Amino acid sequence: MRVFFHDSDPTRAAALAQTLRAQKIKLEMPGDAAMFQGLAGLDPEAARLLPMLIGLTAQEGAARIRVLRANGCGAPLLALRETAEPDELAQLLDAGADDVITAPYPPQVIAAKLRAALRGAHDMRSDRVVVGALAVHMDGRHPEISGQEVRLSTKENEVLRFLALNRGKVLPRSAIFDALYTLSDYQPHEKSIDVHICKIRRKLSDHTADGRNYIETFSGRGYALARIGAGAEGATPPCASGTAPGAACWA
Repeated sequence: MRVFFHDSDPTRAAALAQTLRAQKIKLEMPGDAAMFQGLAGLDPEAARLLPMLIGLTAQEGAARIRVLRANGCGAPLLALRETAEPDELAQLLDAGADDVITAPYPPQVIAAKLRAALRGAHDMRSDRVVVGALAVHMDGRHPEISGQEVRLSTKENEVLRFLALNRGKVLPRSAIFDALYTLSDYQPHEKSIDVHICKIRRKLSDHTADGRNYIETFSGRGYALARIGAGAEGATPPCASGTAPGAACWA
């Protein structure tokens, strides 16, 4: 999971960056200007896919949360405080924080609360999305088809998770690209998303008896998880095994 992280306390920031790696969390650390302008250049759909973790000092309090929300930040947001009295907790939550975590900051709890905030932002009650025989897990595990694990690369698994979070909606390619690569040193062409989609389709279809297609292409709009019951005869067939990755699957 990619998470935007900002902390005015460098000691806490360094410690958390180390412990959260074990929870498969990749922290992206934008500067003050970018962070507290609400990451204004980020695709709005991508923002809902990337939770924020904000470390606050006693002096900053709820004001920083209000600035983020006032600048249009709609991302799931968790605040970190060394200690917090009930009145301060209430102020942080009322300012727009989805949750508040206090010391000693157990990394597994932070990871679970980030996932919970992400699910809440997408009206999910479960930690997985099921479409027919396909189960997509929100905790980083590989997807399963009929209980059989389908091994995907890290990026492929993220793309599939983004689609699952937005089940029932078409997710633009630009939103997927921003969610994967915003602030990354490596900036591929946006059509790299089509290559990821093509590979996911092929790997999922290889684990079905009928070559079922679980990802639909909406030309000029983006991608969506197929509706339950949509199979190989649905919107877009999976890549043939001899097809160059992405060649036949670009939206």
